[in-house]
Amino acid sequence: MASLTKAINKDLFDKFLPTFGNTRAHIPMWNEGQKMFICDEYESGYGHRYYKGVRFCERIVIVEKVGLYHNCTYIDSIEVYAFNGTRLELVQKRDYDKIFRSETFIRQESETMVRNFFEGILKTQRSSMPKEQLEEQAKNIVNGCYKSFLDSDFNTRLTQILPAIEQ
Repeated sequence: MASLTKAINKDLFDKFLPTFGNTRAHIPMWNEGQKMFICDEYESGYGHRYYKGVRFCERIVIVEKVGLYHNCTYIDSIEVYAFNGTRLELVQKRDYDKIFRSETFIRQESETMVRNFFEGILKTQRSSMPKEQLEEQAKNIVNGCYKSFLDSDFNTRLTQILPAIEQ
């Protein structure tokens, strides 16, 4: 019994952190400092590194595409997805050129994108809402995406989100 437990644990951790020379299984990694999953990392022929960062809550998914050029970190794009009940739908996307990545910038842009999405929906429904209320709703939803995955009360649609992250 002890050898079976040892083998299961060794195989599990070898998938996450294999010994040198072996390839690692493609598993999104949680980055606690940035409060997002890091996936799709690669290095270009010029030596620049790129990755996709994904953070989410029960309502939206925010995807950042980040580039590390020499000693600078740039944001290449931000995408906001919403749940339609069965899958994720892209609702807003912004591309950037030579914009330094900062958490404040990402939050502000994400809040603006969510607010714009709400305004568009309200407009199609010929309805309105005070601007302050829209801004507060957008801010609360984006703040939900910055909750730590390691918190014991983290409640998400993880089973629906992980397949989309891995694509």
